[in-house]
Amino acid sequence: IFMKINILIDNNHSFLINYLDEIKKIVIKRNHICKIFRSHKNITKGDVLFILGCDKILKKKTLNCHKLNLVIHPSRLPKGKGGAALIWEILKNKKKFFITMFNASCKIDAGEIVMVRSFKLNGHELHDEIRKIQADQTLLMIKDFLKKNFKKLKFKKQRGNGSYFRKRNPLDSNLDINKSINDQFNLLRVCDNEKYPVFFIKNKVKYYLKIFKSNE
Repeated sequence: IFMKINILIDNNHSFLINYLDEIKKIVIKRNHICKIFRSHKNITKGDVLFILGCDKILKKKTLNCHKLNLVIHPSRLPKGKGGAALIWEILKNKKKFFITMFNASCKIDAGEIVMVRSFKLNGHELHDEIRKIQADQTLLMIKDFLKKNFKKLKFKKQRGNGSYFRKRNPLDSNLDINKSINDQFNLLRVCDNEKYPVFFIKNKVKYYLKIFKSNE
C-alpha cells in the first residue's frame, strides 16, 4: 500500500539525526513518499508520522494530521517512560533491553503498542557503540513496520504499572572519587566524551575524563 510517510526530529542533539538519510532511503525503497521535518510547526498531512528524537509532546491538532503517529521508545512500556530510558537501564546493570513502537497520544509515552523488539548488550560497549546499536534497532523496527499492511495492524493497550525516568543532565556524569572504577564503569561507558563527559571534583577543582577503547 502506497503511503505518505513523514519523519519528525525536533531535538537537535538526537543521535538519530545522523541516520535520517538512511531512514528516508528505507521508506523510499518501499515505494512510499517520505519527507523530513525538524519542527512540529511545519508538519504537513500524511498517512504515517515517525516521531523520532523529539522533546515536545504533540498536541491533538498535530496528531490528527496523520492516521498513525509512531514513536520508537527504548524500553518495554509502560515501564521506563520518559527520558534516556536505555541509559538509565544500563546504569541499573541490565543486560537485556527492549524497544517499543507505539501510536502516540497527547500523554507522554502512553499510546497503544504496535510492536516490541528486544536486544542485548555485552557490557563493554561505550557511548557511541551503544547509540549505534540503538539506531540499528530503530531502523530494523521501521523496516518491520513497512513490511506490514498498516490497516491490519493490531494495537495493544499498555498494561500494568508504569515507571518514569527523568531526563539526564550534565551533573549525572559526576564520578565519585571514593568509589572504584569497576563500580562506576557503566557510568563511564554511557557518557558522551564531547557533549557530557565524565567528571570528578577534588579539592574544589573539576576534572574531566574521556574514555576510549584500545586498538590493540
